[in-house]
Amino acid sequence: MASIEENSELFHQKEAIDGSTNSNSTQGFSDVIQPDFIMHEEISENSSAQITAGEQINCSQGYCIDIESELILTRLPEIVLVHIMEYLDLTARYYLSTTCRLFYDLFSHPQLWQIAHISLLTQGERRGRNPFQWKLQAVMHHTMAMIVQKFCHLFQHLSLELSEYIQPFDNDSKMLLEHLAHECRLESLSIKLGPLTSSDNEISHVSRRLSNYQDLPLVVCLVQNATRLKRLSLVSWPFFESIGDNKDIFSALVNNEKLISLESLNFFFPELKFSQWTDRIPKLPSPELTLKVVSQLKNVTQLALRSPMLSDELILELSKKKVPLLSFKILVMYSRDSVLMKGFKVPDISSKAWTSLRQSSPELAIEYFVFNRVPQEQLGLMLQPEVQLSSINILTFGRCDKELVTILAERYHRTLRRFVCLCDSPTCDEALLNLVRSCDLTHLIYHGDISYKTVENLATLVKDQGQEIESFEFKEKNINTDEEYAEDVVVARDEESNEYYLPALKSWHVNATERIKLLDAMCEHVSICLGSHWRPITS
Repeated sequence: MASIEENSELFHQKEAIDGSTNSNSTQGFSDVIQPDFIMHEEISENSSAQITAGEQINCSQGYCIDIESELILTRLPEIVLVHIMEYLDLTARYYLSTTCRLFYDLFSHPQLWQIAHISLLTQGERRGRNPFQWKLQAVMHHTMAMIVQKFCHLFQHLSLELSEYIQPFDNDSKMLLEHLAHECRLESLSIKLGPLTSSDNEISHVSRRLSNYQDLPLVVCLVQNATRLKRLSLVSWPFFESIGDNKDIFSALVNNEKLISLESLNFFFPELKFSQWTDRIPKLPSPELTLKVVSQLKNVTQLALRSPMLSDELILELSKKKVPLLSFKILVMYSRDSVLMKGFKVPDISSKAWTSLRQSSPELAIEYFVFNRVPQEQLGLMLQPEVQLSSINILTFGRCDKELVTILAERYHRTLRRFVCLCDSPTCDEALLNLVRSCDLTHLIYHGDISYKTVENLATLVKDQGQEIESFEFKEKNINTDEEYAEDVVVARDEESNEYYLPALKSWHVNATERIKLLDAMCEHVSICLGSHWRPITS
């Protein structure tokens, strides 16, 4: 590896950076780096970073602390300093490297370059009035490309993202990708290349006119040349008939025999931690293509994909694997057919296929992520008793009702450990109580409407049944503190004043102070049951 001194000019130029290369083994390196690199004086061999304290330090609390000796940061062990630097983005790490020789040397420590996130930016220039006459190019600044060239042999976990329309790469971007393909010995790779291709003909037509795929082979080489890859996440990839074989990443997946060691495959499964929305009807790999890819990856133990990619043949193929499957994540999608395009239906997987998978992989944990509002009869196709369902996550745009919760309690009382409902749903109080009685849950997250008394009763059940709950979450604004009345009650009488009132209008005049008292009492009760301080979330 070349010395830092030989490449000092690389890191100390006064330039604005349009592209970004981030590396930080703690934060995932997602911050966009745009520092102004500056020239700095030569660092002497004896220089050190010292935090010198006087006899007293003024504290924000208003009192003083006497310190007898000075604190010298550079006296800490190297492993501690490297761990501290892991929390810094590349910009902060650079400025720290200008303070002394020690941090100047630690800047190139291998542990600080294990994880990298690279974003290619698309820049364009309009020509004429036609909105399609743009001169577009994916850009990586020269300084960032040189940094990658110097440190890419240390990368173990790489994330490559191009969020806009795919365009030819500039020379620096090409050099960057070539070095990554030939120098990296990655253990994990994540690729997000442009938005998902829409099934809508008009949108697809615009995307095709604004895109150019001539440089896609540079990205495909990352998979073709992979030798020790353990985890692969292919979040998005373009689907157009004009793409040739050398731009087909699926052929690279099938033909690279060294991918036999791949253990985890995320196949067009979205990044839900950043956004719970994805295209409703995107172009996805067909069930046949999915089967072809998965059947070549013999040692995959973790698989994530979307429900339209499922088939009986795929489930049976997974059951034939010598290495049992441990984790299977499925994004459940549904959309109705329209005049312009065909929608997505939930696949009808046979009970025989699910039974075969359960027998071959007894430790398998299946997780559902319900993306949008799926009709009960469609979702029921995925809720067969033979499914080893350990977790169901109903996302923000999904739908949850008491019928669904009841089915979960009846069919999956032995396997269900995680119930998450992030959508606004109607009252499911009794069904939730029955779910907690039936299942040994570790996560109970419900953002729908619920009575404060039900929250208290759920906490009591968790305590009485000795459940080790890790997450117990409700939204404060959706917790109802009003009195409950039978549906046919139109007029009620107050016991204290002996006056009659309309229950339907009483909620408009509830005393805010009374609601706060009820919520505080509920929080105290739940905290006692869970054995730790608890409050509902407010966001």
